[in-house]
Amino acid sequence: MNTVFGPVPSRRLGRSLGIDVIPPKTCSYDCVYCESGRTTHLTVARKPFVPVDGVLRELDEYFQRHPAGADVLTFSSAGEPTLYEPLGELIRAVKRRFSSFPVVVLTNGSLLWDAGVRRDLVHADRVVPSLDAFSEDVFQDVNRPHPGIDCSLVMEGLLAFRKEYPRQLHVEVMLVAGRNDHPEELKKISSFLSRLAPDRVELNTVVRPPACDFIQGLDDSRMMKAAGFFASHRTEIIGAFRGSGPVETGSDLESRILEMVRRRPCTCREMALSLGVEPGHLEEALLRLSSENRITRYLHNGLEFFCVRPANREKDEQSIE
Repeated sequence: MNTVFGPVPSRRLGRSLGIDVIPPKTCSYDCVYCESGRTTHLTVARKPFVPVDGVLRELDEYFQRHPAGADVLTFSSAGEPTLYEPLGELIRAVKRRFSSFPVVVLTNGSLLWDAGVRRDLVHADRVVPSLDAFSEDVFQDVNRPHPGIDCSLVMEGLLAFRKEYPRQLHVEVMLVAGRNDHPEELKKISSFLSRLAPDRVELNTVVRPPACDFIQGLDDSRMMKAAGFFASHRTEIIGAFRGSGPVETGSDLESRILEMVRRRPCTCREMALSLGVEPGHLEEALLRLSSENRITRYLHNGLEFFCVRPANREKDEQSIE
């Protein structure tokens, strides 16, 4: 299992070099909007899925080849990063060895009720948990959590973490058309965030092919209207990725493309900006990968995305632990 991927074109972080320590698709949620597809192993059990020294070795090898190859190191995955049992140990080791890069953890926030998870995350420079619902029925509809998790438990965990975490806490709210974007729910989420007092609220919506093909995001005008419910917070609507400088490239271009799109669908433009590749070279690599049936193309909202999985995995079998 390769644990280092990208850099991924992140609309909020720039060129984000991903650290993925979770087997696909292992998560505590099975969100309808997830760009990584259906959760096939729904669990809240933390495990040491990969060795810490193996992850550090991959990071060493990456930066030997691409010294300027990232803006940030991000714990993100096709599943939930906090399910990785030695997460705190790995974060501390990464910060010691690669101290010039900020370390960010993107999490669904579902395990913050666990004091051990909170202790692990306290070493990160920024933690970005999700909060897509306040009402239990909306939570179940959008996030489809493990049976051991309810919305009140998630919010208790967030409040406990806020008290203990001294660094940047951003909260992402993913808006799904017709699911959690009605005024009553937005007011409730905003009211809870007033109690939580995060440093920033990041409003997001579905822009990539989701796990369920009937799911839709909000257009710009509806996002602006939704943002009005969060006017009392420091709120940002997540925009398009614009890139932040070239990345050195080499003979591993195809493998880097595969590692990127294995975890999230990407457009050709996103990949070119993130990987620092001339469009002609990228298109040649994509053509080779397509002819070998190693990637597929998928149209979503009028944009062409490259994926290594079917866009709709609603029928995938799921185990629950």
